[in-house]
Amino acid sequence: MLIPVAVETQIAGKLVGKKLLSRADLTNAQIESEIAGQALLETLLIRDVLSEADAAQAIAEFMDLRFVDLSRRKPSTAWVLSLPENIARRCCALVFGEVSGQLVIAVADPFDPAVRSVMANRFNRAIQYVVSPRYQIQQTQDEIYGDARHRGARMADAIPVASATATVSATGLNMVEQFDSIIDEAVDRRASDIHIEPEDDRLRVRLRIDGRMIESRAYPLEVAAALVSRIKVMSILDITERRKPQDGRFTHRSFEQEIDVRVACIPTINGERVTLRLLSLDRSSLNLTSLGMELEVKQAFERLIRHPHGIILITGPTGSGKSTTLYAALQQINSIDKHIITVEDPVEYHIAGVNQVQVDSEFGVTFASALRSIVRHDPDVIMVGEIRDEETAHLALEASLTGHLVFATLHTNSAVGALTRLLDMDCEPYLVASAIIGVMAQRLVRRICPNCRRAFEPNPSERKLLGVPPEQIGVKIFRGAGCSRCMRSGYYDRVGVYEYVPFDSGLSELVMGKAATEKLYNYAIEHGATTLRQDAIAKVRHGLTTLEEAMRVTVVEL
Repeated sequence: MLIPVAVETQIAGKLVGKKLLSRADLTNAQIESEIAGQALLETLLIRDVLSEADAAQAIAEFMDLRFVDLSRRKPSTAWVLSLPENIARRCCALVFGEVSGQLVIAVADPFDPAVRSVMANRFNRAIQYVVSPRYQIQQTQDEIYGDARHRGARMADAIPVASATATVSATGLNMVEQFDSIIDEAVDRRASDIHIEPEDDRLRVRLRIDGRMIESRAYPLEVAAALVSRIKVMSILDITERRKPQDGRFTHRSFEQEIDVRVACIPTINGERVTLRLLSLDRSSLNLTSLGMELEVKQAFERLIRHPHGIILITGPTGSGKSTTLYAALQQINSIDKHIITVEDPVEYHIAGVNQVQVDSEFGVTFASALRSIVRHDPDVIMVGEIRDEETAHLALEASLTGHLVFATLHTNSAVGALTRLLDMDCEPYLVASAIIGVMAQRLVRRICPNCRRAFEPNPSERKLLGVPPEQIGVKIFRGAGCSRCMRSGYYDRVGVYEYVPFDSGLSELVMGKAATEKLYNYAIEHGATTLRQDAIAKVRHGLTTLEEAMRVTVVEL
């Protein structure tokens, strides 16, 4: 809650006066709230010495607002659905109805100016606020929005297959509006991907937020053809072709920002499935500082990308942020005196001043063929989106030995695994040893929500994982309690975890001798390399992520 401290004290005093709260409980909560750095009323609720209903009623009285008990008065479903679910949950608000020309909205925190701003911009009319307990608002949201999702309550009418803009419900919504709404919700909830999936009895829409999939909404299966047709029209794809995969892209404006949307369609037994990858056209976040590298690793990587020649490999599974790291590195070194060319599949971000080549195998433009041509265009820096085959690997290594700085990604589980992977691709050991100047593996972990972050003492098993000796006291780690900003998950956004291995003469000799991965790994650790697990644990101790996330994303070392 965003209640001023002085106001909280007054409200708590009134609760004591009404004997809804004891003086001793209030004193203990005040001490605890100061230590934990959290709101007084929130501390009282967490300690379970004050009910949410009593707190909400006291807040309503203080602000001279009406208190509404949602267990006795239910809002109209039609009015509730006039506010999109993602906004309702983020603001913890319910549109209750209309009285004397004013829209009545129930909120849990009437002190929050952001909630009032969102509602004013959304409805552009007179609003009367009432106060209800947070848990009652959330329960009502679960009931009404959940029922609407699973029954397709707002999509009651069938849609003609040939019409992508036909009216589809009693509210007059059409597929253009529905598709825009899906994208707007995804952008508002910071989703990286939208999955539109036909099932036996419905069309499910899921979002990937901070790496995890959540269900967003559902429609009757009858709308699938119209929705997919709308997406194909936007992506300039063949709307009559439903038997083979298609890829496209388009640009969408949402909440005053331009979003680049990559589209992939594929037929399934229930109909066409569509995945949309959302990429912001704002380049301000593409920098090494925002990636979450520890200072030592960041400084070493920055020195590495300033080399005049050699190859730098970034490894990790799909969706681990490899491309983002490469783009951030290119942004760092991009200047008028450097000629930079990339070959990618697909081109995710357009960077001013960089020549970017899109792979198109249908017309013979592959990573290998493009790379052969690129070296004849006098580049200083080359980025290879992915080394997929032996020919591309050989060409990338050879380009790095002929005076070019080469960035490339490779799908391996560890940094040193990239070295043995290249040897397995029949690259000559001397070529690998001579060309590579550095390798980095990476993953993404969910970042603790800063709005609801809470400190606690680790238990003995957690202390062991953190490497904290039993005698050390005062150690704190953090976890998100869950709030409206993070959709009760406790996490907000992601941060990178990195394993950086500098390439020195000793490692080069081991590669020349085709040493096993375990031997390469042990050498790298002995000479100062930081493992993914170690970097993840460091981020736990810094309060950036949780121990559960660190264990989930990283594996025990060899």
